[in-house]
Amino acid sequence: MSLKEIIVLGSLHYDIFLESSHLPRIGETVKGKKWYPKLGGKGCNQAIAASLYSVPIKLISAVGKDDFGYFILENLEKKNINIEYVQVLENVNSGMSVAISNSEGDYGAVIISGANQNIKTHFLDDNNLWKNVEFLMLQNEIDESTNILAAKKAKEYGSKVFYNAAPAKKINSDLFKFVDIILVNTIEAQDLTKVEIKNLQDIKIASKILTKNIPISIISAGGEGVVFCEIDNEPVHFKGINVNVKSTHGAGDTFAGTFCSALVSGSKVIEAVEIANRKATEFVSI
Repeated sequence: MSLKEIIVLGSLHYDIFLESSHLPRIGETVKGKKWYPKLGGKGCNQAIAASLYSVPIKLISAVGKDDFGYFILENLEKKNINIEYVQVLENVNSGMSVAISNSEGDYGAVIISGANQNIKTHFLDDNNLWKNVEFLMLQNEIDESTNILAAKKAKEYGSKVFYNAAPAKKINSDLFKFVDIILVNTIEAQDLTKVEIKNLQDIKIASKILTKNIPISIISAGGEGVVFCEIDNEPVHFKGINVNVKSTHGAGDTFAGTFCSALVSGSKVIEAVEIANRKATEFVSI
């Protein structure tokens, strides 16, 4: 019996990561501690997190024909990820970002999408691409029309759609009708539901609203943990796990990739949330 697989359609970035005592205010120059380059982009981060399970991962994305693109491809080749669907495009720069993390582990980032906004969609008509695929994973760092087309194709081939609606933006309602599971943080949940989130009860209310349109909603709430809700059921709260936080950068992507791989590996949905919550907690404390 062939293993079930995951397709990740999403962004690839060359990340420049800075560590500092605090995030700069407008007009302020801060002396940082250190910097380093790393693989980034929500598509990349989620594919890597998902690949840590014994689940085959196919990544659909794009890079430019430049030094950043070569760095990304060279490092992806070392991962347990199928990158035959990663396109190398002429006359467009690779995506990149600069992220700054403070001493408490909180961060801010600026992304330049570049090639990620030019992903060619002809791969989506390839029958071999969808063979044995249980989940398609989507995020908001690529063109929305590409996400909608991919989600529609996933349904045609009998695959489920997991949607991490991040970064926060207004979502086309055409996408929601194809989504089986949505993952957001509290800021994104607030934007989507118009619920002013101040406490755990507000998060639960938002999760119920999300399941009016989508069968399963998951809201990550940092130190407050995670709220999970299935359509027509009451929300379930998973408490946060106390750790010394080094950086929260990439925690949501770690949760997403781990959650989907745990599901594909045979875990029940509740179990997958618990596994992903633990893994994301470990990630922020590394």
